[in-house]
Amino acid sequence: MIDNGRYVIDVLDITLNVIDMMAFSEQESFSPAALARKFNINRSRMFRILKTLERRNYVEYSPKTETYRLGIKILVLSENIRNRLSLRHEAEEVLKTMAAETGDAAHLVVLNGKSAIIVDLYLGDNNLQVAAPIGQTMPLHVGASPKLLLAYLPMKERERILAHIELKQYTPNTITNLSTFRQSLNEIRRLGYSVDDQEFEIGVFAFAAPVRDHSGNVIAGVTITTPTARYSPERREKLIQTVVAAGNKLSMRVGYQLDI
Repeated sequence: MIDNGRYVIDVLDITLNVIDMMAFSEQESFSPAALARKFNINRSRMFRILKTLERRNYVEYSPKTETYRLGIKILVLSENIRNRLSLRHEAEEVLKTMAAETGDAAHLVVLNGKSAIIVDLYLGDNNLQVAAPIGQTMPLHVGASPKLLLAYLPMKERERILAHIELKQYTPNTITNLSTFRQSLNEIRRLGYSVDDQEFEIGVFAFAAPVRDHSGNVIAGVTITTPTARYSPERREKLIQTVVAAGNKLSMRVGYQLDI
């Protein structure tokens, strides 16, 4: 049996206890002194914990009452988790259909900080499949969905990422010039879909379309990947049409009102 207490970080444990108490108590706000007594630590230490949480928007401070309550970050996190759980559930049928129609691998991809992560995958029935596993992270400058997710970020957030991004070369087709990459992101928004022409891995083509929530924000990308053996200019257009239709269908399933 694992000794859970052996691996507990004391200050983190107290911090999470503070958040738990604020979340589940009928009381709305708490003073540092009351929290310090509750968790049997000195007031100075509790004050530092609260100020750290305030800095990250996990709690809010009221100068009028000199108390703290849960902040907007908690709401953002819970909404994000709710949306992701709902998104995977609604995406299941769409991804399965896309994989069955094309015979290729269908992925669902979301942002994960400064990278993208695959949260769902369904394989087609062709013997040769090109697929990345669930949980794999990808840089944002390669791959159809990662580029798409970066392209649809608000401009200020996109530029913040671009200011620190490393345009690592994976294949001869990887875009490594920042100005050219910015142009490609603008082109993705103009077209409404993204293409990976062997930029991440030679022999692999990928096509992605955005998934929008009820407010029109892009919350995910749906991707279809195919190997060189099944690639042709004619099939390229068919796969683009398929993935765009899948993106639109999933968007409507999660609340987006598509203009007809």
